Amino acid sequence: GLTQILGKNSVATVGLNYTRSTGYLANPYKLVTVINISPSIQQLNAPTSGPIAAGAMSYLEVRPDERNQFNWRIGYNQYVEALDAALHFNYHFAHDDWGIHAHTFEADWVQPLGSGWTVTPRIRYYSQSAAEFYAPYFKTIQVNDPNTGNNIDSPLNKSLPNFYSSDHRLSGFGTLSGGITVAKQFAKGVGVETGFEYYTHQGGLKLGGGGEQAFADYDFWVANAALKINLEAIGSSTSVSHNGHHHVDHTHSASPAGIMFDHALAASGDFMLGYRFQRSEQAGDILFGSQKVSPASVNLQGCGDTECHVAPTSMVMNMHMLDLMYAPTDWLTLMLMPQWMDMDMDMKALVNNSGNGHNHGGAPHSHQTGGIGDTGLYALFKLLDQPGHQVTLSLGGTAPTGDVNITLRKTATNSTYGIPIHYGMQLGSGTWDFKPSLTYTGETAGFVWGAQATGTVRLESRNASNFAFGDIFQGSTWGGYRWTNWLATTIRGVYTWQDVISGQYPPVFDAYTGEPYISEHVGTFDKPGNYGGQFVDLGLGVNVTVPEGAFVGHTLKFEWLQPLHTDYNGYQLDRDGALSATWNMMF
Repeated sequence: GLTQILGKNSVATVGLNYTRSTGYLANPYKLVTVINISPSIQQLNAPTSGPIAAGAMSYLEVRPDERNQFNWRIGYNQYVEALDAALHFNYHFAHDDWGIHAHTFEADWVQPLGSGWTVTPRIRYYSQSAAEFYAPYFKTIQVNDPNTGNNIDSPLNKSLPNFYSSDHRLSGFGTLSGGITVAKQFAKGVGVETGFEYYTHQGGLKLGGGGEQAFADYDFWVANAALKINLEAIGSSTSVSHNGHHHVDHTHSASPAGIMFDHALAASGDFMLGYRFQRSEQAGDILFGSQKVSPASVNLQGCGDTECHVAPTSMVMNMHMLDLMYAPTDWLTLMLMPQWMDMDMDMKALVNNSGNGHNHGGAPHSHQTGGIGDTGLYALFKLLDQPGHQVTLSLGGTAPTGDVNITLRKTATNSTYGIPIHYGMQLGSGTWDFKPSLTYTGETAGFVWGAQATGTVRLESRNASNFAFGDIFQGSTWGGYRWTNWLATTIRGVYTWQDVISGQYPPVFDAYTGEPYISEHVGTFDKPGNYGGQFVDLGLGVNVTVPEGAFVGHTLKFEWLQPLHTDYNGYQLDRDGALSATWNMMF
């Protein structure tokens, strides 16, 4: 590569990349369709407008075991002084000994907006020719003697070439994409960016024409977000030095790990990065309200008008949340909270026979789900901020980014695909949810205390799967003590109320009879009335703040929530407890 400064506002670059690959270069998951034609000689020689019968088979692709690639590039960057912006232009030409020739044109405009903001629109065009051994399918022709049926020598015979592939990435096509990125650079080495791009792939976009047919055309949108952190800058800003010793800035919340939205950031420009993990476990007996019930009672009564075929024996839910907080003013903090969910439920058959029961031979089995959950967006307001006393109001909620259309894949007799998985194992609520909270915290002489009221109000009566989870109210009060400048313990009492699910999944119809299908997986968790209830829990927590060293200013919190009283709506599996753990770094 070579870079040449053309002037104080422009730079040019040229370069060459060479790549040599040897060995097994095929894709073991790519198949090639081969149409084998075996007509008579008369059929081949006689013109016909009708189809010729042939057989089709699939073969693994075969590529050369050697590839030499060359990639030439030219770049030009121009700073536009009048707009304090920059134009970037790049051209790439690539070719190899497989017969592929590719051209790439791309350009972007970097426009600073002030206060650390930058917007960058970009456009990109790409075109390539097909590899010499590519085709969407291949034909072979075998000419047989019409009298004996044996293969005969004929110029019409055609066999497969030495190399062949139907991988569309080796076809001739063109792509066009464009997008925009918005970035914000904060003080103390933190930057965030988000953007979107539209991409279209078409055979007709190939330079000079002759690209792949329209069956290979597609397009998509993609959105992205990124957090960029300069760890060296963070380390220099999280502590202050006095006489050569580092002391932590005690602005971290002393609330238990299970408490969210309890404090706003201290000052304008502050930023906090955190990770939050919550794990809840259920196991043991099935309860009706607060009373234990037998498997026979669950079988006959736990699923309403339908007998329950299975009952849960354990349920584990893990939530992984990223806390991103930024204070644009001294009294307002904005919070973004993306989530990842994963759940695992073990169950057993209540009735084990071929005519009426869960057909797993009586053996325990499980269902799992996992993926992106709902995304939280919140604004935290300082209503009171005095030494030793703070009141924080949080207004916001969650966007329905979690999947609520997960289904069980099953092929039982006279059934069909698409049986919805249990309500509680969907990855989100599927509704826009309003989640306000009001929190009071206090501290004096090492003692800490607080109280919080939170709620969840479903803003839609039904989601895309025709149901909505129940509203939630939770109240907490806690106290604790800072034993040292790095260690505190807390104890918390929690009351929670949650309503039942409204609505239900649409019926699934039998593929053969057209009648509503009764799933062999029916359990208490498939009935909307078996969700929610009233709960009382006791939380025991430990908070640790690193006072010095490479991780100065990092805070770790842990809290175990032990059930004291459970009063379910309907029939549900007993609760074992819940663990909350958080890490955050404020700077």
